[in-house]
This record gives sequence, structure tokens and C-alpha cells, in this order.
Amino acid sequence: MLEIRQLEVLAEIARTGSYTAAAASLGYTQPAVSYQMRRLQQAVGAPLVARAGRGLRLTQAGQALVRHADTIFSALRAADQDIAARVARGGGLVRVVAFQSGCAALLPQVLGRLRAHHPDVRVTVVQAEPVEARRMIRAGEADLGLLCNWANESLPEGESAMLRVPLMSDRRCVVMRRDHPLADRETIHLAELADHDWVMESFRDRFMAACTSLGFEPRISATVDDTRTIQVLVAAGLGISLMSELTLRDNADPELSHRPLRDWPLRRTYALLWPDMAEVTAVATVLREVRRAAHALRAVDGPDGPDGPDGPDGPDGPDGPDGSGSPEESGS
Repeated sequence: MLEIRQLEVLAEIARTGSYTAAAASLGYTQPAVSYQMRRLQQAVGAPLVARAGRGLRLTQAGQALVRHADTIFSALRAADQDIAARVARGGGLVRVVAFQSGCAALLPQVLGRLRAHHPDVRVTVVQAEPVEARRMIRAGEADLGLLCNWANESLPEGESAMLRVPLMSDRRCVVMRRDHPLADRETIHLAELADHDWVMESFRDRFMAACTSLGFEPRISATVDDTRTIQVLVAAGLGISLMSELTLRDNADPELSHRPLRDWPLRRTYALLWPDMAEVTAVATVLREVRRAAHALRAVDGPDGPDGPDGPDGPDGPDGPDGSGSPEESGS
């Protein structure tokens, strides 16, 4: 019979790459970690780790067992949350992790409704890019995540065993001063912007790859990861930028204009959690309010907005210029 403590040791070895580091992380001695691993491998009847230089790597059996361990840990956390929620009569703490514009545009409505209608449900929020958010959910450091990826991408690695709830989609927009020559255009193609200076975020691999495929190298005049600062610098004339409709929806500078970038994939926003967590009353309540908030934003957009014919229920929308670049360049 497998024991939880042994699975915890294996999962920590997989994360840290050594018995020594796993022991330090868990507060065990190294002999204790070695003992737990010997017992686990005896129970399984196969080696679970192998030496790889100075570190360790998991065997195929070890990798499979770690995947099962993640699911088991999720079920235990869900049970703990569920009992706490029942004791609190439907309340409880829900830890949410969300990308930047999800924090700014979706969560304020969610938190407002929770305060008004579900005061026993408490929420903590951490802002993180999708890669980190996915890791936090897998590790049990967050109960519910708001993530995003591009419509022309496959399912991100590590999500196959999780519950993925589509919420909405939005477009990438060119942000410029109102007196810019292209400010009145319905849409703008990236190739038309080859001679411009840019104010861009740190995560811009997809943007750089798209520019390269079109035969130009963009002139980056500023690198900023705060959306308000980006708009201030654009308004000051330092350059133009790219931002999502979700970010601009309630936080657009009135001195600026924004127009959709043509031939660029839609960005899809979705909730991510372990299936067991969806059965926890407090988590289910927060997820329901997140879906309600996303539905309200889609209703405001109307049939020609981000969730019109090319939204989650329709075609995937056009691919980017070459489909390359970082799949996680989507935080704002």
C-alpha cells in the first residue's frame, strides 16, 4: 500500500532534483528521505529514480507515480477545503492566482459580488503569468487560476488532468496617441508599424518573432511591465504599444486610441483548477462568480466584440504571422 508521506517525498525529489534538497525542503534528514524512497520502491517493485550526473531523474514509473501523486494531493486538499467549508456553512478561504488583466478586469466584479452575496467566502489573490499560475495550481499553492493562451495553440503542457473552464476571448490592440495617423483605422497590420518606436513588456517573444518574420526589427524605446505606465509613456510620445482589449476595457487612457491588430490570434481566458476542487462549496462559488463576470463582459462586447463570431464558440480566428514565439506572452 502506498503511503502519502512516501509520495510527498517522491514529489519533492522530482521538484528539487536531489535527496538532499528534498530533505531540506520537507524538514527531514537525508537518511529519512532515503528510507522513505527505499520503502516506496519496494512497494512499487521498480526503481523510481536514477542518477543523472550530480542529480537525479525520474524513471518512467517514477514520472507516472508523480502524476498520480498530484491527483491524490489535490483530492486531499479538496477534502480539507470541503470539510472546512461545511463547518463554516458554505464559507471558507479560496486562493486565486490570475494574470494581470484578469486581476484588473474580472476579479473586481467577482470580489464585489462575493462581499454582497457570499460574505463567508474569503479570497486571496496572487498575480502571476500563466506558467507560474499553472505551477501554483499543480503544487496546491492556489485553488483556482485565471489563465490565458492564444487561440491557435494546443493545450498547454501540464493541464490534461485539470478542469479547464473557458471564459472569454479578446484581441490584441495597437495603442497610440489620438493624433497618430493610423488612429482612425478600423484595424492595423503589424507590417504597417515597422518604422515605429515601441513601449513593450518584458515578455515579448511572440511579438519579436512576428516582426522578424515580416522583415524588420522593432525599435524598443522602453521596457515596462505596468500597464498604466505603458500608457503614460505612449501618451508622452515615446512610442506605440500592444495591449489586450481586456486590459483596455476599463483602464484606457482617454488621450490614447487603440485599434485591433489584424491577423493576430485571439487570446483566450479560462479558469483552471483540479476537478476535485470544483466540488468544494467555496471554490465552486468563486468559479460561478468568475463565469458570471466573464459573461457580463461578453454581453457588453456584443456580437461583434471579442466573443462574437471568432470567440470561444466559433472558429479559432486567424493564426499569428508565423505562429511562433512564447505561448505565455499574454499577461496584459
